[in-house]
Amino acid sequence: MRIAGLILSLAISPLAFSGEIITNNDLQLMAVNGTEVKSSFLSDNKFEVKDGIHQVVVRYSNAFRDERLLESRPYIFNIKVDGDTTISTEKLASYAQATQKISTHLNWFVNNDAGKYQVDSSEQLYGEGFAPYADIEGLVAKYNQKNNLQVTENSVKKIATNSLIEQYKVASPEQKKQFKIWLINNDFK
Repeated sequence: MRIAGLILSLAISPLAFSGEIITNNDLQLMAVNGTEVKSSFLSDNKFEVKDGIHQVVVRYSNAFRDERLLESRPYIFNIKVDGDTTISTEKLASYAQATQKISTHLNWFVNNDAGKYQVDSSEQLYGEGFAPYADIEGLVAKYNQKNNLQVTENSVKKIATNSLIEQYKVASPEQKKQFKIWLINNDFK
């Protein structure tokens, strides 16, 4: 009976995750879908996920030949995972080149079973204090709340509920009055 259970679990486990997010050695995957990715010395820069849209937080971190370490702020962006999905940035050969590129903006590339593409929009996360990125989950939660984003296991969606509130805030007094009348008339139906 135990052998049948073991065989069944081994047969099902590869189907539980259908893709992997893989980063190059000069990148650190910090969070996926708002959850911190625990890294260790033995980590192989891979994180298993289901295929779909995922929000990732990545930062450039490289030790150059002259033993200088350079790290960027974390960048947050969405990627489409389709099988093994690799995140990369331009090859930055020197400390000076990397410093210049980080000061302007890093370009991010994704390569997976669907092809290779450049990430359209990425934003830097700004932390505060002594260890500004120690609570990466908190920073991502604040970012998502500020940008009205709802992140689930394999999707990232703009929340429409706050848009009504925002529209109400900028409405004229006459528009607010019309809305209140409409709400009263339709709320009790």
